[in-house]
This record gives sequence, C-alpha cells and structure tokens, in this order.
Amino acid sequence: MMYKVSILMNCYNCEKYLKESIDSVYVQTYKNWEIIFIDNCSTDKTKEIVKSYDARIKYYKTPKNMSLCSARVFAKDFIDGDYFCVLDTDDLWMSDKLEKQVDIMNQNQDVGIVYSNTIYFTDSGDERLAYNSIMPEGNLFKSLLESYFFSFETVMVRKSLMDEKNIYFDKQYNVSSDAEFFIRLSYFTKCLYINEPLAKWRYGHGSESDKSICLFPQEYEILLIELSKIIDDFDAKYKDSIDILNSKINNMYGICHWSKNDKSEARKYFLKAIKFNIIYIVPWIISFFTDYKNYVSLRKKFKKI
Repeated sequence: MMYKVSILMNCYNCEKYLKESIDSVYVQTYKNWEIIFIDNCSTDKTKEIVKSYDARIKYYKTPKNMSLCSARVFAKDFIDGDYFCVLDTDDLWMSDKLEKQVDIMNQNQDVGIVYSNTIYFTDSGDERLAYNSIMPEGNLFKSLLESYFFSFETVMVRKSLMDEKNIYFDKQYNVSSDAEFFIRLSYFTKCLYINEPLAKWRYGHGSESDKSICLFPQEYEILLIELSKIIDDFDAKYKDSIDILNSKINNMYGICHWSKNDKSEARKYFLKAIKFNIIYIVPWIISFFTDYKNYVSLRKKFKKI
C-alpha cells in the first residue's frame, strides 16, 4: 500500500522562492503525495506559478488575508493523507526526505512523529547543520516543553494521531503555532530522529518584529494553561520543566521590554529568569551598557551565519 502524504504550503506573496520549493517536492523519490497550497490573498505571481504545475497541487485561496496560523487552520479540512508535513515556501527538501520518513512510519506503528537534521542556509551560499550532535528520540514531551528544538520543515506526523487526539494548529497562537502543535502531540506518542539532513531551512532573509518578540512569551503562557487542562496534575508532575520554561518566558518578556527601550522593566524580568538559570544574567548585564539593537548585533557576530 502506498500511503499518501499531505503537504501543507502556506503563502503570502512568496513568488521569489516558490518554484524552487515546489520543485523540491516534485523530485521526491516517494511519489504518493499531494500539496495543499493555501494562497493567503497574494498580490504577486504566486497563483500563476502554482497553476503551472499539475493536479497534485490543490490550490485554495483564503477569503481574506489572515495570520499564518489562521491560514493553517483554514487548510484543516483539505488534509486527508495518512501522513502530514509542512513545507514553507522558502524552504527545501532533499529528494529522499519523504521516502525515508514514510518507511520509518510504516515500520513503527507506535511512532507518531519523525524528524531529522536540517541545513540552515542563506541566499549568499552560507550553510551549516542545525544539529551538531545526535538529537533525542522516544518520549520527548518534557524535552520539547523545556526547549522546543524541532525544525518544522523536517517533521512528518501520523495523521491518525492528529485525528484521534483532535490536535491541530490553534488560532490562539501565531508566532509559536508549530511549537505548541508538536509539544501537545508529543505527549501522546513516541518520536524518532533521522541523523542526517533531509531538508534546508532558508535563513536571514526576514526580520523579527518587536510585536513578534513580545508575542512569544504571551503564547507560551497560554500553552502552559492549555496543557494544565488536558494533563492531570500537570503542575506537579512537570514542575521542573515548567520552571525551566518559565525562566525562558521571563527572559523573553525582558527582551520584549528591552526592544521597547524600557530597560528598567526588562531587568525585572531578567532577574526573575536568573533565579532558574544563571545564563540569563548575560542580557541583564549587557542592558546596562548598550541598547537592544547593539545586543542583537553582538549576538549575530557569534553566529556562523
């Protein structure tokens, strides 16, 4: 039996990289797939590019321009494959990505999520591996709650698990919709890791807005509330993991206020974060000597790309 893979692609004015991204699906060695393409009211040549392909791309247009997560929710009823993946329109897949992941899913019925390494790359040709060591597998709920580490374009999900647990993207989330989706799913299933890059994530062509920076901690607070509703005795069972995440939430709130040049309020949050992890003393100290933009520049200097 050739199990079908449904691939969700969401797009708003994405003509620049769209053909390259779609082509990386068409060259897959595994052939039973469909692309659910959601055009979020693009005004460029997106539709023209999509329509140049065959019927394996199912084109849908949103009734109005909406947030990325809302556009993903709009796609829910169109997804009917056995396995589910998401490919953003500026990212790429290696040609054997689907074949290797479908094989693992077919051989491991207790596994609901498969992910892999990926390559971060820029338009200028810089590349690096996302993970420099073998990543964990098995029951990853605690690990993902403490520090979300999946690279979205690498993941394949068993659709029957999504249906059984009624888990899909949630409109409450915008900038963290993929993290909350996989964290919730991981509570109910095992995850397997493929220790090779099966995708490429395009890096550095966008910018993170102040609004997005401030949304992350808000959405993670919502996630903790939602998890407490579906997991019995959640606060007690996962206290250590919740403390770790709360330290990150406080650090993110600190960054949010710093980006608004409210250093006094930022430091209050940094101090809360430091109680659980001394690493957050770094932004607290630097905030006394420079502004947020310089801090961002300093961080970039320590990155390879």
